[in-house]
Amino acid sequence: MASSIAEVTMDRNDPQAMLDSARAMLPQVIATRDEANRQADVLPETIAAMKAAGLLRAFQPKRWGGLELDPRHVFALQNVFAEHCMSTAWVFGVLSVQSFMLGRMDPLAQADVWGDDPDALASSSFAPVGKVTPTDGGYRISGRFTFSSGSSHAKWAVVGGMVPPDEARPAPQMRLFLVPMSDCRIDRVWDTFGLRATGSNDLVIDDAFVPAYRTYVPDSGLLPLPAASGLSPLYRLPWLYVFASSISSLSIGAVRGALASFTASTRERQGAFGSGASRDNPRFLSMIGRARVELDSIERQFHDNYARLSEIVARDETLPMDEALLYRAQLTGFMRRLAPLVDEMMLLLGGRGIQRDGPLTQLWLDMSAARAHAGNDPSAVHSQIAGELLNA
Repeated sequence: MASSIAEVTMDRNDPQAMLDSARAMLPQVIATRDEANRQADVLPETIAAMKAAGLLRAFQPKRWGGLELDPRHVFALQNVFAEHCMSTAWVFGVLSVQSFMLGRMDPLAQADVWGDDPDALASSSFAPVGKVTPTDGGYRISGRFTFSSGSSHAKWAVVGGMVPPDEARPAPQMRLFLVPMSDCRIDRVWDTFGLRATGSNDLVIDDAFVPAYRTYVPDSGLLPLPAASGLSPLYRLPWLYVFASSISSLSIGAVRGALASFTASTRERQGAFGSGASRDNPRFLSMIGRARVELDSIERQFHDNYARLSEIVARDETLPMDEALLYRAQLTGFMRRLAPLVDEMMLLLGGRGIQRDGPLTQLWLDMSAARAHAGNDPSAVHSQIAGELLNA
């Protein structure tokens, strides 16, 4: 274990070196993309290459050989993959971000996961649908937990459940439970038109015992934790913002890839019925320009919001709730702001655009699937912001 930790710490703690490692993987990602879609799962050799490059150590605590990178660097890595395969990027993001959540949990739980295998991964399904029964030393949990992306590559799962009320606590309590994958059965129900290779299958757990130290009561996730929590600055960032970034910020890389592809097509494309070269068509030129501007705007907003959150953590200050809700709404809206640009590109490409092997077809299907995720729907947060303003 020591040699593995030393290699990652010495060679992979430079964000630029990690970006170079991610880019070096792209030929493999592109070559296996179709097979991953056929299998409805990112291939094991892709995950193995990420591990070998240390990329999946990005959010892991340093005490276990991790890097504790700034989230902006982690999601820049994700966007390298997103330019060419959204499923690969999605799985990289969600498997990485579990280490952020584990970094908030009891060190004993972290030791269970990484003590013997510092490369061990966890998947998740946070919806509190599990049936939970308190027992001596912990809890027993059962249930079907849906949409656990990347679960076939994980040794552990973090699932949600409601602990029944008791004499000390009159209301049910949301809690997360860290369960070894040996206590789970993966039900391969994932069959979609987009994000096919994310392997977002169901986990079925039948009366598994979870010791109390392997559980975690999450806060609302909107506000940074204070220094008094004893956590390092990375893990004091709002967990919901960091977690949601793993399924939202990859829209930047995806549209970056779409813009590159659409621009290349525009250079060569001749319009139908003698309408001339696409590169001289104002609609195509406007599309390219608008996409470039919107990408820059969203990427700057993403970086600025993280800079502000990091500043709040460093100063151990309180983030106003209205500001927290604003950042949350902006983040959850990225996918739905960018996906319509790809819709327009598809329309402009005409008959070529609707081919199964069209230049944007798979990416368009993936973005259409990604924007359907509840974590990419800002409407609920918009209502909260409206409530704050109306009650001011």
